[in-house]
Amino acid sequence: MAYRHFAFMAVLSGLALSSVASSEVTRIDVAEQRTWVGGKAFGEVGAYELIRGTAHYEVDPNGPSGQGIADIELAPRNAQGLVEFSGPFLMLRPADPAKANGATVVEIANRGGTQMNYGFFTADSFKLPDPGDPQFRQTTIFDLGYTVAWVGWQGDLNPDQFGLSVPTGTGEGPVRLVFDSKEAKAGISLNDPDHYCAKGENARAVVRPLLTLKDRGEPLDPSWFSFSADGCTLKVRKPLDARYMYEIIYDGAPARVMGVGQAAVRDFGAHLKGRGTASVLNQRADARQLLAYGYSQSGRFLRDYLYRGFNADAGGQKVYDGMIIAAAGAGRGSFNHRYAMPGEAGNSVLSVLRAVDLYPFAETSAPDIDGSGMASAVDRSRAQGVMPKVMHTFSSTEYWARIGSLLTVSPDGRTELPLATESRLYYFAGTPHSPGFGKPEAVNRIAPFRRNYNDDMFFSLNALLVDLQAWVRDGTEPPPSLYPHPGDTLVPQQQVRFPKLPGVHFPVSLPPVWQIDFGPDYATKGIIANEPPKVGIRYPLLVPQVDADGNELGGYRGVVTAVPLGTYTAWTPPEPDVAGLGYLSGLSGGFLPFARTRAEREATGDPRLSVEERYGDRAGYEAAVQVAADKAVAERMMLPQEREILVKYLGRVWEAIYPEKAQ
Repeated sequence: MAYRHFAFMAVLSGLALSSVASSEVTRIDVAEQRTWVGGKAFGEVGAYELIRGTAHYEVDPNGPSGQGIADIELAPRNAQGLVEFSGPFLMLRPADPAKANGATVVEIANRGGTQMNYGFFTADSFKLPDPGDPQFRQTTIFDLGYTVAWVGWQGDLNPDQFGLSVPTGTGEGPVRLVFDSKEAKAGISLNDPDHYCAKGENARAVVRPLLTLKDRGEPLDPSWFSFSADGCTLKVRKPLDARYMYEIIYDGAPARVMGVGQAAVRDFGAHLKGRGTASVLNQRADARQLLAYGYSQSGRFLRDYLYRGFNADAGGQKVYDGMIIAAAGAGRGSFNHRYAMPGEAGNSVLSVLRAVDLYPFAETSAPDIDGSGMASAVDRSRAQGVMPKVMHTFSSTEYWARIGSLLTVSPDGRTELPLATESRLYYFAGTPHSPGFGKPEAVNRIAPFRRNYNDDMFFSLNALLVDLQAWVRDGTEPPPSLYPHPGDTLVPQQQVRFPKLPGVHFPVSLPPVWQIDFGPDYATKGIIANEPPKVGIRYPLLVPQVDADGNELGGYRGVVTAVPLGTYTAWTPPEPDVAGLGYLSGLSGGFLPFARTRAEREATGDPRLSVEERYGDRAGYEAAVQVAADKAVAERMMLPQEREILVKYLGRVWEAIYPEKAQ
């Protein structure tokens, strides 16, 4: 289709539309609108249509639409005194409006990519903003008639990525960058989208080695490093000690106004609901229930979005009716402050002392660990009357590396806190943050672990989506929350009764997280004065207790975990070069297979029963899988149409783990 332009219209069909005050999408430019995948029929829904292009936004720095955006008052303005920005969108919807089921799911892109592929659907490739016409192995979300959309929000991506073109303001201050000796050899570009240039070649700067995440060595002599003339390259003149990571703090050039990304997600959602500007995206009734989905970084984005009160549009109306916040833990992110770095993820992945894991964490008000404050992570959304229905999903990694216990336990670790009445939490026991994604043969480089192939969460996502839509649409209660509780199935790491397995060393600690202070203006204005931040009390974190096999208790045991072939962990022992920083060697977790026979396990001293003792043979294992799959469907944690997909997948798992017994 030729390029089409949908301009803002004040009147449509004789009816006055709301002004930009209630919806800040001013224009939708459609670059492509076509039948998707050659008209492939998705179940009874039939063909889908693809629409992609650019959304244009304006917010009033002095009005409701600009509230809560750090440095918005310092951004350039157009002739009307408004701040402009723009970014890509993609929509996939049933070609026949009558076949759409009334719900639109907006995925918050993760660093410019989708996390819906393998879970909601499975395609051989799927890239934003143009997914092409992929080949599919699973199409459930489309078979069910959902409209699915994506909108760019992240302002520190490359121009060819699915991000957002954000304005640069006039705000300045200190910038902190962490790097290692290998990066320093070639010179470090500060002109990449996820960095900030220094304020010229003479910018003030201090470089120190990191002895731990919070302890620094003596500053290096200034003769060791310099900036390029434009301040956009850091040059290190002498070799650095490979044992350490290094930190530079320097005076930054004017900062980009990253917080408009949260306004983009808000205003695009309001646009889909038909508020304000008319376009091809909102002239059908496809968003009677508007749902958001975010995994990992994108889930933390949604937590921060609710914390900051962005689910109310400029007219005060609710935007997203429901959310699946997946694999986010209890943190938020570096999304909306001066020198924000949206790609940073927290201490557990060496995003050192970033504005990610900050109080408040829970959905019930509680004081911070030092007794100060009394707040929850959803106070603003609740006060505005725009709190959506929320489903949190946790993998095991969220407890081990993403401060998950603080969602339901007070910051001092002493008191259990309830979820909001609008929320559910489903903890998928033994699942990793980044599982095998259908590749059970994957190996972990740290012996004797294999990569954790436990995909239980991903086989439940479509069922939870159906549950969420029903909850929003007509109040049908979803399955009850399933997560561990302190004093029973949620305990300090030192109290985990992990079995003694040959060659396996249980972690001695968790990645540390402290109360951190960025300065007096951070909470109200998003201005960081303290770099590095002042480090306060360490938060006590809890993790799930385990059974005699080392498999976790207190959560939902999907089919993989209910019929185990080994021990499933979120951790592997830290690699020596980062052990001192509390790193858990990535997010893919570990898998320790059971011995094939009793004789094999006795020969190695493995206390866990073998698969022979548990199931007899492959037929016995597969029979147990069938029973567990039926149970998952009955509990509304898996859709019937995905049952056989999982059963076949676990047949492949058996063959990958015990190839000599493959049938």
